[in-house]
Amino acid sequence: MVIRLFSLSLVSRRSEGAGMQPEEGTDVKLVLVDPGGRRIDAGPAEVASGSVRLGRWHVHPVKEANQAFRDTSAHLVKINYDLYVDPGAPVVRWFEIGFVLADSDATVVAALPHGAAESRPATSYQLSRNLEFIPVDNGAAHVHVPPVEGPVHVYGASGDVIRWLHVAPGRAGVRPGSYSAWIVLLTPAGRTEQKFRLAARFETDFADGEDFQPVPKSTEFGISLTGSSRSAAVEAEEHDEPGVGLPRSSPRVFICYAHEGETHKKKVRDFADLLRENGLDPRIDEGQEGPRTEWDHWALREIREADFVAVIASPTCRAVGDGTYRGNDRAGIRSELGVIRNLLQKHPRWASHLLPVVLPGCSVDDIPMFLHPVTMDHYIVEALTETEIEYLLKTIRTTPPWPGWDRS
Repeated sequence: MVIRLFSLSLVSRRSEGAGMQPEEGTDVKLVLVDPGGRRIDAGPAEVASGSVRLGRWHVHPVKEANQAFRDTSAHLVKINYDLYVDPGAPVVRWFEIGFVLADSDATVVAALPHGAAESRPATSYQLSRNLEFIPVDNGAAHVHVPPVEGPVHVYGASGDVIRWLHVAPGRAGVRPGSYSAWIVLLTPAGRTEQKFRLAARFETDFADGEDFQPVPKSTEFGISLTGSSRSAAVEAEEHDEPGVGLPRSSPRVFICYAHEGETHKKKVRDFADLLRENGLDPRIDEGQEGPRTEWDHWALREIREADFVAVIASPTCRAVGDGTYRGNDRAGIRSELGVIRNLLQKHPRWASHLLPVVLPGCSVDDIPMFLHPVTMDHYIVEALTETEIEYLLKTIRTTPPWPGWDRS
């Protein structure tokens, strides 16, 4: 069964004039599903509940960039978007808008806003010859960033993707209205168009017993980089001090869990939101786009790309991990624990990046034995609050990065 509960859309502000892209606007649907089972095995029917719509972009060519960027073209790009929520709709706890570069030879080298755990006042920046944003007085600025209502997290340390996550302070809901962002885009010299993939995700607060899930969607579009469609050129300035470039890498946490029931699944989603609100980058099956029939391949890729894997304790998780589960279902948790077990046997030092987590309603006895619940660390979360995950956050932030599967 699928029920349309509300309409939510992110819509860009449209303005006329040269240098505004894309011409006709770009939509990506925001949908809700009533899954009735694990969506990743065979996606249920979906219905649109809103959209992300981009208008034209401001694209400014950049002059006088450092010689380190020779044979490339730099572009200062402004992105505008609005958040609309229908009257009476459930509270939007967070929403994320992201852009993936379709071409491997292009990169984002700087982005604003650059993230804030708390609210920040309006700030003005100048673009340096190193293609970084330098805070300056308003009169000399190339870029003006309005007040930021935190928390806002930004992801994109690799340069091939940039995402902004807006989180509601407390549980009041994300503020509807206008938002803006800036990027510095570096492309090969002479390129006339740059293609992107636009993606949007969101989470809402539903009444107890309702298990409707937002499903992420994406679409591709391109922007023109030619002179006839660009805004006025920006001349980069000489600055000695470092400025704002790309965000620092946020630890990526893959969450492995069994679908025990609606109450347990909601606790897992709330746990993921809690990590997200604290600047981490949690990955969970319900936050992925589209159905995946090759579960083993998906689980292997996600687990290998994660910095940490949080295994959520539960009776089914324990039974599957210990080999006592009877039945041919639970394909997801069977595949994930199988991948984890095999990687751990081959790379014993990886154990420090495995995080057995006990959420409210479960116990240490629900941790699979191969994760050594008695002799190794585990993390009991008695309530889904920031205070209760302090030890877990400290472990993630102080554990040395995994050196890589080929060097471990």
